[in-house]
Amino acid sequence: MLTAFTILAVLLAIATLLPFLPVAHGIVRVGDFPRQQFLALAIVLVILAPLTVDGGAVVLVLVGLAVAAIQAWHIVEFTPLWKRETADFKEGRDKGQAIRLIAANVKMSNDRYAEFEAQIAARDPDILLLMEVDDKWVDALGSLIERYPHTVLRPQENSYGMILCSSFEFADMSVECLLTDGVPSMIGTIKCPDGQSFRFYAIHPEPPVPHRETVGRDGETALVSLSVSKEEGPVIVTGDLNDVAWSSTTRRFRKISRLLDPRVGRRIFSTFDARFPLIRWPLDHLFHSPEFRLKHMERLAPCGSDHFPVMFDLVLCPTEKAESMPEQADADDVARARELKQEAEKRDEKPIGTDWEN
Repeated sequence: MLTAFTILAVLLAIATLLPFLPVAHGIVRVGDFPRQQFLALAIVLVILAPLTVDGGAVVLVLVGLAVAAIQAWHIVEFTPLWKRETADFKEGRDKGQAIRLIAANVKMSNDRYAEFEAQIAARDPDILLLMEVDDKWVDALGSLIERYPHTVLRPQENSYGMILCSSFEFADMSVECLLTDGVPSMIGTIKCPDGQSFRFYAIHPEPPVPHRETVGRDGETALVSLSVSKEEGPVIVTGDLNDVAWSSTTRRFRKISRLLDPRVGRRIFSTFDARFPLIRWPLDHLFHSPEFRLKHMERLAPCGSDHFPVMFDLVLCPTEKAESMPEQADADDVARARELKQEAEKRDEKPIGTDWEN
């Protein structure tokens, strides 16, 4: 058992320290993802090593405690132990425009169209964002799409297609490949029935893989954070960011954009991989400016996808009111974001994962 626990301790130590390297590469960045799992394994090591190992247990326990402390430090922000960022909507106190938003990565090869459509129709969101849609998904969801007076359709065969449907009017809404050809984002202004409006960013950057750099993903989120930092009114950014809520890149995004994360102080809200209960992490996000209050957030049934859809009931109120704000970005954060953006602009590669569904 000593050998087995020693190997486990070494692997946990390496996996825990690796993400601290300022390197935009998949083999480094994927270490950000399974922090819940690493924490659980470290606790197992701390408990079992003294019971089963005669010599060397103290060292194993110390390594386990160190790993557990580092992993817990990253995760604790997304538990009720932390102060909430997003203010709760209070009936009678707050007034504004209620907005129900659902964002879902449907998985392009998934064919459980009717089941998915029935679930969305029952929830009746004001804004619906779908990712990984191709022409088959557009055709299958025709009756659902037709329910919305405002739509932007960008089906693609490379797992980066998007559909945006809204009951609210688009003042403008453009489809742009920000840094990588074939990886679209939707950016524009949405007008609410009560006269308020907000800027809306729907993004789905590339996922990290062990054999490729993550410059495309990191550069796109950096670009969006820099763009949002210049916005003067309310903003929502949502989508499958292919990055976990506690990573250094996501934290930098929050600091630069000054957007709030409704999961902070509430729960982790893991959305991927829906197929494997023990291997899940929060990849699907919604960030917003302080003008929004949270009424409810919910993880919906995957309906054949590897992602759980996420639903947020928000209220856009005329005045800012936040429980707390993200840490302020410093000059190094902004410089690093600009550096990642510039590195991504120089790439000439096909998007990661374009052949996964074939």
